[in-house]
Amino acid sequence: MSERTQYLGQRVELRQQRQRKAVDCEALRDRVRLSLPIAEEVGTLDREQFLDVAMALYERLGELQALDHKLGILNRELGD
Repeated sequence: MSERTQYLGQRVELRQQRQRKAVDCEALRDRVRLSLPIAEEVGTLDREQFLDVAMALYERLGELQALDHKLGILNRELGD
């Protein structure tokens, strides 16, 4: 198998991973929004739950950024 074919396969896999990770980030973002009380006092916020979801989102965004970096490298190698 040629190097280019191998890179193309890796890029397809990374794009699929990125798509799944982006959907995961969107779901976590929505959970953060839902955990914020709109019509209630700020003191009613479940701090632990909010922090857990916010930390999970922070971690997933870092993973998403790493995937974007790897995709950028592959795109440069492939000339796209």
